[in-house]
Amino acid sequence: MAVLFCWFAIILLVVCAVLFFTPLRRLGCWLMAIFPAALCAALIKELAKGAKTIGEASYHSDLMVLLPLLGFLAIAVLAALRPRWGWVFWIGWILNAVVCALIVFLTYFWKVFS
Repeated sequence: MAVLFCWFAIILLVVCAVLFFTPLRRLGCWLMAIFPAALCAALIKELAKGAKTIGEASYHSDLMVLLPLLGFLAIAVLAALRPRWGWVFWIGWILNAVVCALIVFLTYFWKVFS
């Protein structure tokens, strides 16, 4: 599942950058919001299980990640709402690229998940 999500994120990131330079800029900006929305949904689903199911430390760790992830989503939605503001798009795109690089590292190079 992680490998599929990793490839989906990489392809989505490249498609968003290509669409930004075409007349379909608005579509590219909205597609960029899919990645942080999926991460937020997965994190909220994990938090919904409760501390007893996933463990107290994991629950508090997920809570600490939720706020920056919601900020990440807010930047992506702002870029989608204002497609003419190219600088917001590129800030969101760079954040997407960093998170995507972390996912690639965790999926392919970290021994715990291999």
